[in-house]
Amino acid sequence: MKLSTRLMIICLCLMGAILEAKRDKRPNILFFITDDESWLERSAYGWSNLPTPHFDRVAKSGVLFTNGFTSAPSCGPSRACVLTGRHFWQNRQGAFIQGYIPKEIPIFTKILADSGYVTGYTGKGWGPGSHPIYGIPSHSLGTRYNHEKIVNAPEHVRDHDYAANFVRFLKSRKDNQPFFFWAGIIEPHEPSGKTNYLLLEKEFGVTLDQVSLPPFVEDTLENRKHRANFLYEICWADNHLGRMLKTLESIGELDNTLVVVTSDNGTATPFPTGGAALRGKASPFDFGVHEPLAMMWPNRIKGRRTVTDFVSFIDFAPTFIEAARLKLPSSMSGKSLIPILESKKSGRIDPKRDFIMTGLEWHGEFDPVSRSSRTIRDDRYAYVILYSNVDAQGKPLDNAELIKPAKVAFYDLKNDPWQLNDLSKDPRYSTEMKQLADRFQKYGLQTHDPRVTGEMELFRQCRQYVQKRKRMGYGKTRSLPFKE
Repeated sequence: MKLSTRLMIICLCLMGAILEAKRDKRPNILFFITDDESWLERSAYGWSNLPTPHFDRVAKSGVLFTNGFTSAPSCGPSRACVLTGRHFWQNRQGAFIQGYIPKEIPIFTKILADSGYVTGYTGKGWGPGSHPIYGIPSHSLGTRYNHEKIVNAPEHVRDHDYAANFVRFLKSRKDNQPFFFWAGIIEPHEPSGKTNYLLLEKEFGVTLDQVSLPPFVEDTLENRKHRANFLYEICWADNHLGRMLKTLESIGELDNTLVVVTSDNGTATPFPTGGAALRGKASPFDFGVHEPLAMMWPNRIKGRRTVTDFVSFIDFAPTFIEAARLKLPSSMSGKSLIPILESKKSGRIDPKRDFIMTGLEWHGEFDPVSRSSRTIRDDRYAYVILYSNVDAQGKPLDNAELIKPAKVAFYDLKNDPWQLNDLSKDPRYSTEMKQLADRFQKYGLQTHDPRVTGEMELFRQCRQYVQKRKRMGYGKTRSLPFKE
């Protein structure tokens, strides 16, 4: 064999070994989550024209999910599902904002940390909610990095320099140590700066006449300004994402990093004039639970793909654990998205992912007001159930009454994507409505949803506990004696 041929074979073997070594290296994970943003806010979904180039980059370099859903349209329970890999109704006290995640429920950040990952976060982690005795500790996401600040941040935009804090986190890790970082962007949470609509035009070129308004909102100057103030914060957050991606590129780690970009629940919709107060955040509608979701992992997944599979926040923890080549705990009901990510196809990858179930138990209301709900929806229809928790006299309902719907609604999402026309009384849809109602019962029993099984005592106690916390002042009631 000629020397040149031998050298070529050796080079090819070395290149193959290097590529294999890169593939064998456990990936880093960057989880980028904003606060209060529906999927339609991102132009990649075709409704908004808001410029978010860095979200678009993740989507184009990897996978854009068109059916990404939180389990609950409320930040505490939504983020709890991310950590536990369980439906919100399976997280016991963690099913309630201002509740707590019981210590005995495994969370993926601890599993990663125990296996050698360095973990950290900036901005908003899990919460709000806590319990010093029974709940997971505040440092469960890893070390907190909020040291770096922005001078003269715009009105109602937090002064956290999320991207600079990410740099600080990266400098703290050991050489070649894989990392998980939770970028908890507090924006675009209300309230927004009153004149940030001017910054939206100046910095991002979006004028008031270009602002997209939901059809349930009156088209007034006040509402356009309100929306523009809110949208500015999405662009602000997207800039931090861009800086984080640039940092990963500069240190040669982007190719081996699984980047996940989403938001915890839907857009808040308290418009100044002529707006529906509860169509987004804390509501059972798509604008409350349907989230932007894009993932990239240059070393492992093919880009420029759009996936229509229904995926839930409960799928994140199993995905991260499988990516890190660790054993999935039996407590998690979510399913890893790695098979979808590694597929080279677009469209529906897993035919079993053809529906989603979401819901809520409480979001700050006092009895007799109730935001308790469940929604089950597929590609075409949505079936919404609303529940009461007390009777007309304010007396708590018994378990049998708690699982009875106070009201139901049914929507044809093809012809009514904004869910404005309730078809529950239309006999032409009785078959389709019954099919989803039956599926709700079956899935609720399978996943032990108390609103289906009737085992409501814990939820009854939780509701009383969080209402008491609110009445007394959240900061003063961290150690209220409550445990099942």
